[in-house]
Amino acid sequence: MNTKPKILIIDDEVSFLTIYGTALGNAGFEIQTYSNPSEALKKIESEKPDLILLDISMPGIDGFEFFEQLKNKFGKNIPKVVFLTNLGENVAGASVDEHFAKNIGAVGYVHKTDNLSDVVKKVNDIIKGE
Repeated sequence: MNTKPKILIIDDEVSFLTIYGTALGNAGFEIQTYSNPSEALKKIESEKPDLILLDISMPGIDGFEFFEQLKNKFGKNIPKVVFLTNLGENVAGASVDEHFAKNIGAVGYVHKTDNLSDVVKKVNDIIKGE
């Protein structure tokens, strides 16, 4: 039995959940979306995602806090995380980019304004371990 890789998309902007969910679903991934990071954190063990696309700027628990809670919960068995955010975002005085994301333990970073086919390719490459 060949199962589809599972992608969790966590973003408080429902339009991005729809856009990214549709693009990645059409590319052959199983998609689960959450607009509430607290709810996603509660259900993540049962979801068993292969990768999480995680928005940084969200009310309540932001992406960095979510990521820290995820690391505390799973330790070394954390699912792969790719930060998803707006172009040129500067959070808490730090420029958020690919280097920053990898430096704190994520596997990547994509801009919400990136071409969808590029995002799908990047997610595919990460899932395949390339």
